[in-house]
Amino acid sequence: MNEALKRRAKVTAIVYDVNKVMTKHANLEVTWGHMMNSDDVQNYVRGHDVVVGVNEPIPSNPLEHVKAVQSVIDGTKKAGINNLLVIGHPIHKPIENTIEFYDSWKPIIKAQNEALRLFQREGCLKWYYVRSAELQPDPNTGKLNQPGNMLFTTHKKEYTIPITNYSSFLFDIVEKKSLFYKAEFELV
Repeated sequence: MNEALKRRAKVTAIVYDVNKVMTKHANLEVTWGHMMNSDDVQNYVRGHDVVVGVNEPIPSNPLEHVKAVQSVIDGTKKAGINNLLVIGHPIHKPIENTIEFYDSWKPIIKAQNEALRLFQREGCLKWYYVRSAELQPDPNTGKLNQPGNMLFTTHKKEYTIPITNYSSFLFDIVEKKSLFYKAEFELV
């Protein structure tokens, strides 16, 4: 939201607790709704150019992420919008270098892969999905090889992007609308 506002975009933030949004800005409209309700998504995104959905999967209920992604896809399509970017990486969850953490992360990866399959079945949308890179335990030490990046998948190709400054990278893509139609670009 802050990155979009910094770039002078008009933003409608659909949140389930409007009291948690402390940002005030002339280009920001905050409204109550929930991404798990495709009708809320449809009603509030109508007339926009791009829908950006953010849902961080959690280990205690990773399949909620799949339901949220399906709802955002459905609401975006019903609103007649073709451009959808979903961030499904648990950005705020620190990665620990233990096998126990690896085991707890597996359900998140599974849910993200299931959400990716939802996108891959979409023929009408130009979609972009940001998710976690798979963690790999070292067979000798049991320690995790921490990738320090995320997977950025488009309707045509998959890339690896760094976690740091990811929001400015993503909005660089959103601002260049031709990318939504061509999706032929090089990541640096």
